Amino acid sequence: MVESNLPPAKETPRDSWARLGPLALQEGATAQSLVYATLRHALISGYFHPGEEISLRKAASVLETSVTPVREALRRLEGDGALETFGGNRVLRIPILTDAELVEIRDIRVILEGFAATQAINRIGPPQMRVIKNAFNLMQRATEIRDVDMYLENNWRFHSLIYRAADRPVLMDQIESLWMRVGPLIRMALTQPKHLDHSMASHSAALQALHDSDPDALQQAIASDISEAADDLCQALSKP
Repeated sequence: MVESNLPPAKETPRDSWARLGPLALQEGATAQSLVYATLRHALISGYFHPGEEISLRKAASVLETSVTPVREALRRLEGDGALETFGGNRVLRIPILTDAELVEIRDIRVILEGFAATQAINRIGPPQMRVIKNAFNLMQRATEIRDVDMYLENNWRFHSLIYRAADRPVLMDQIESLWMRVGPLIRMALTQPKHLDHSMASHSAALQALHDSDPDALQQAIASDISEAADDLCQALSKP
């Protein structure tokens, strides 16, 4: 993939809750489970920023539900390590990971996601390839117009479509738990020069490996994507 000469993506002031709306009710699903799933997806997709406080009442207002299911969902997310209590008032916020935590998560992700991808490669047929390619195309478009939100949404979609094809629910749950912790940080990596181009090169290599049914190449592409993102995150975090 040829690198572009476009500038890195830039963040503009935004309301982290702007992309969330009223809960879509589902038969057989509790309000708590829906709130939990909605906020889990928002964390994975990088809607929030490291250190950002999460207001119980704000969440209830945006999701148009009572505070009780929101409170229980936030407790679950805190138990997952996706939120932490901070300060004397014990407010909930998005954790700020240390360099050591980031490196450890990177190393675990390389192993788990590489394994999930190789387990999935022989299970992905033409219908699945079409939706994976669609996610790739939308990431490419987001790269061209420097749309951070569009990129993040389809970045997770691209990876999750591959990993879910492995049909390993416990493994997928572990991968999602790690993405909840790094999702808010991935947004920061996108402001680094050439990050989008390098990331798309890894995604392109992964797509080609899927097409060629080459598990070693796929594993390498996934590892490259994770490692380069972690390097850019470390650089972003080191800036004053």
